[in-house]
Amino acid sequence: MLNNYLRMKTLKLLIVILFFTVCAFAQLPHLERSGNVTRLIVHNKPFIILAGEVNNSSGSNIGHMEKTMKAWKENYFNSMLVSVSWEIIEPREGYFDFTSVDELIRAARENDLKLGLLWFASWKNGLSPYAPVWVLNDTRRFERVKDEKGQNTRTLSPLCTATREADAKAFAALMKHLNQIDGKENTVIIVQIENEVGVLRQTRDFSPMANKLIESQVPDELIEYLSKNRQNLESELKTAWDNNGNRTKGSWYEIFGKGDYTDMFFMAWQYARYINSVAEAGKKEHNIPVYVNCWMSGSRPNIGKPGNFPSGGPVLSVLDIWKAGAPSVDILAPDIYGADFKDQCRNFHRHDNPLFIPETRAVEGAATWAFATHDAICFSPFGIDTRPESMAAEYKMLGQLIPLITHYQGTGNISGFYRDGRDTTRSYEFNLNNDVKIIITHQQSVRRQSSQGTGGTGTGQQQPEPGSYGLYIKTDEDEFMVAGNNITVTAVSTNPKKEVWLKDAWEGIFENGEWEPVVLLNGDEAGFLRGDNPSYSVRAYKSVPSEPAIIKFRAMVYEK
Repeated sequence: MLNNYLRMKTLKLLIVILFFTVCAFAQLPHLERSGNVTRLIVHNKPFIILAGEVNNSSGSNIGHMEKTMKAWKENYFNSMLVSVSWEIIEPREGYFDFTSVDELIRAARENDLKLGLLWFASWKNGLSPYAPVWVLNDTRRFERVKDEKGQNTRTLSPLCTATREADAKAFAALMKHLNQIDGKENTVIIVQIENEVGVLRQTRDFSPMANKLIESQVPDELIEYLSKNRQNLESELKTAWDNNGNRTKGSWYEIFGKGDYTDMFFMAWQYARYINSVAEAGKKEHNIPVYVNCWMSGSRPNIGKPGNFPSGGPVLSVLDIWKAGAPSVDILAPDIYGADFKDQCRNFHRHDNPLFIPETRAVEGAATWAFATHDAICFSPFGIDTRPESMAAEYKMLGQLIPLITHYQGTGNISGFYRDGRDTTRSYEFNLNNDVKIIITHQQSVRRQSSQGTGGTGTGQQQPEPGSYGLYIKTDEDEFMVAGNNITVTAVSTNPKKEVWLKDAWEGIFENGEWEPVVLLNGDEAGFLRGDNPSYSVRAYKSVPSEPAIIKFRAMVYEK
């Protein structure tokens, strides 16, 4: 009897172990919070998206995509952001055709790339060009945003229940299909819902329904969020609420004051609620992360007039409204094309919002800085279908470092550096230990004309690529690693009784996560004839032109 009992207990234990093992292997891509960092987990490992976003129409041309994916894989990309449109998925109401999606997934798997799908449906760049003809033709059922004269615009209204339900139904069908064909392989790791939503050329919808709602009570859910997060609200929203006495009952104009910003707050709530419904419908079928991107407003303190940028999209000023209104959306993501790249990364990297950059320019060093300094999940220049070489050198370096970067993110022992259009910083200092300070300095480099995407968000300011960038990781009390290009590394003693000498300066590579030293830098390569504190040049050994390098250092301290 005892033996039978033990056998049954053992069998039950094995079944439980098998169940959890299967669940682990079948786990979908998801976001996981650990300490101060939110990571994207793919196949049970942290994953950094080294991507590009192809041009808006590229996803419909599978021949072009096959060539593009092959070229991107050869240039060290690990992912691609590509659109799938409602008009192709559901050309007739109730009839779904997923051939284009299947072909994209097939091509991605053949090239060992992950995909982020962009659901171009009700809105793209503040308008509605990707909605099906059967939607756009029926303006009574699928209502449009009205201008101040009461006339239809080219934008579907976020207040229209019929449009929201049709969009959600189509998105749910897409996600259900992904679950069926990609539930195990996880080629698609994230989905963007709509694209740069908001009302263009006017501050809000002026339909009779919108006019009635803006004069009605602000929803309780938003008031509760404001009250709970009062001290941490973004400044434009907090100032408007403060200036009107922090009221908790009243219309939008009574609580926030009458003006352009209140129109934007009102539209942000309407878009957030609409997209939250779409996200909920999709996640019920295939629960992977979703995000919403924004066409940026201007920089503070002059963000500009809503309508010059899509009014109601998840720009910084209304992030809190979106957080309250769209809890099923995992990330609110900035499309950054201006010279304020660093500022916008700081702004969108919040405790409740990991940094995800779906559209930007191919500027050398920006990706490294974002991953190392702001724990970014994704970096993705726009419209570089035929220019993957613009990211090849940096992505080659970052691809090797993904396990190391994800391990050190949030620890305080990793930092990145590069110069954007506003940055004149020449050098950076890091305390390795009580006796040693590491100084990293930008080298002068040949400045090249930067490549620049548009993505419908404006061209931003032209700026030269720095060509001098990198990251620093403290790996032990006397060891550290520097990776980058066209920078120099020097160690100085902070103790007047001691000297420091950088030794074991090995340039190397990571192969399958394992460190392989290649060349020991010393003598001339350590700059012994150029000063009391030798400076190591970080660039691939003897490469012309310069390429990024990864170097591990050990600091040796001794008495004078």
